[in-house]
Amino acid sequence: MDEMDALRLSREVARNVLKAINSIPPSKRGEFYEIGKSGVTKLIDKVAENSALEVLRKENLRILSEECGVVGEGDIFVALDPLDGTFNAIRGIPIYSVSLCFSNSEKFGDAFFAYVFNLCSGDEYYADRKAYKNGKEIRIGEKERLEDLNAIVYYPDRPLPFKRIRALGSAALETCFVAEGLFDCFVDLRGMLRIFDVAGGIYILEKAGGVAFDEKGQSLEKKRFEVSERVNVIATNRKLYKKLQELVV
Repeated sequence: MDEMDALRLSREVARNVLKAINSIPPSKRGEFYEIGKSGVTKLIDKVAENSALEVLRKENLRILSEECGVVGEGDIFVALDPLDGTFNAIRGIPIYSVSLCFSNSEKFGDAFFAYVFNLCSGDEYYADRKAYKNGKEIRIGEKERLEDLNAIVYYPDRPLPFKRIRALGSAALETCFVAEGLFDCFVDLRGMLRIFDVAGGIYILEKAGGVAFDEKGQSLEKKRFEVSERVNVIATNRKLYKKLQELVV
């Protein structure tokens, strides 16, 4: 599988997920479905996952997904978040997405393609050797001063000198917003993010010229596509990452 195959497949997944979740009456989206591999599964989560797997399982892939864990066999690994932003989707807040990251091994460091689709706006982000939004190349912002930053932070435990702070509820989209320069950094040190929540967005951010690391300043390359893998993330441009690490860790 090459990047073009991954893009074609990702687009088919996005179409299928969008059609499936839009068929659910709003009043039923938040209904309890089961206890999945990552905790409580809502009806909308399971519908989204089933519709994504319907596409992906036609290929020779090993897939890590939020509700079912690891399924399928193959040399290509896919970290799938079929619905990133479940809280928003249930309540009609228009910030939620589907995210995929393709890798030649179970490690994030061997990723070769990523895709994030905004299920509300229809915007698509993807990256192979470069990063794109709706087919146009994107680059991360170049701010250097902390006091100028528009930051996404979960959740500040001390005063921070940023210009403004937001938390929007979909890590995949939020990291893409940083990749295209709408925000200047993404910080989540709660120990709650799963690798499939952010793998797609982080890969896109890195190909847009950004950097991502954990609370120890280490890259995420050795993180594995496993349900139990939790990550802390600081993602920004290359001019800011040392300042941010010193500030928030």
